[in-house]
Amino acid sequence: MKKRILTGIKPTGKIHLGNYLGMVRQILDFQDKYETYLMIANLHAQTVPYDPNELKKETFELVASLLALGIDPQKTIIFLQSDNPYHSYLSWILGCLTYLGELQRMHEFKEQSERYKKEGVGLGILMYPVLMAADILLYNADLVPVGEDQKQHLELTREIARRFNKKFGKIFKIPEAIIPQETHKIMSLDNPLKKMSKSLPNGCLEIFADKKEIEEKILKAVTDSGNEIKYDPINKPGISNLMIIYKYLTGKSLVEIEEEFKNISYYDFKKEIVDAFFKKFEQARKLKNKIKRKDIIRILEKNKEKVTRESEKIFNLVLKRTGLKI
Repeated sequence: MKKRILTGIKPTGKIHLGNYLGMVRQILDFQDKYETYLMIANLHAQTVPYDPNELKKETFELVASLLALGIDPQKTIIFLQSDNPYHSYLSWILGCLTYLGELQRMHEFKEQSERYKKEGVGLGILMYPVLMAADILLYNADLVPVGEDQKQHLELTREIARRFNKKFGKIFKIPEAIIPQETHKIMSLDNPLKKMSKSLPNGCLEIFADKKEIEEKILKAVTDSGNEIKYDPINKPGISNLMIIYKYLTGKSLVEIEEEFKNISYYDFKKEIVDAFFKKFEQARKLKNKIKRKDIIRILEKNKEKVTRESEKIFNLVLKRTGLKI
């Protein structure tokens, strides 16, 4: 029997190359090895200021992009977090077992509190890890993929599960972290000292953006003094970042890339990156245009019933054990 893995993605912004290499590729691998649950974490998206219409739009955009990139709805259960009311209900029960000091020590809480200090910090930012714990424990996930920024949250999930099981009898599995394969960070095209991010739009390479926009961004990408195409992230961060991008687009090693582009200009190298980008994502870009809104709704509606029905069993047991169901 396959182990169950659960991962979540917030519908905030369009998928860029860094997202694809850091997250989507992993899911493509997971869906062939595990029973894979992919949650569109729209409740988590509410923890910071947002626009309701944009949230709806970006939710459809995200699901369409994931399907186009190869996430198979026959292998991966894609569902909306908000479609299953047991997430919020279980979050309250688990929150009553979680200590305030634990939540205040979370790195994410400290960072977001500082970032949104002027607007005011909502309770959602503090309670984010408890909702994450509910997301995971509700489906008795065996494995949860986590990056560096989420390790602390998963450890709290494990502690909450142990605390609940000790107090009310064993119900929840203690989930294990699955550490994704190490990949080089993809840096911003216009500032190779900063990670590629939607917050730096001029240096962010969105996979489904207009063809002309992608080409212009790559051709305008920051390079370094000299003209040698050599991997040297300290002294040549711009060209090193472009080499990493080309490496993942083509599967070639850095040594092979240095040899291939010996005595070749930066501009000609960038043109090759443009060609490699469209070769890599040509099929996905065509497929995305064919995905209809009704197709996405059908998938989400089907999985809404599945995940709600499935999680109801464990949730009813939680209610009985905690004295909330007579």
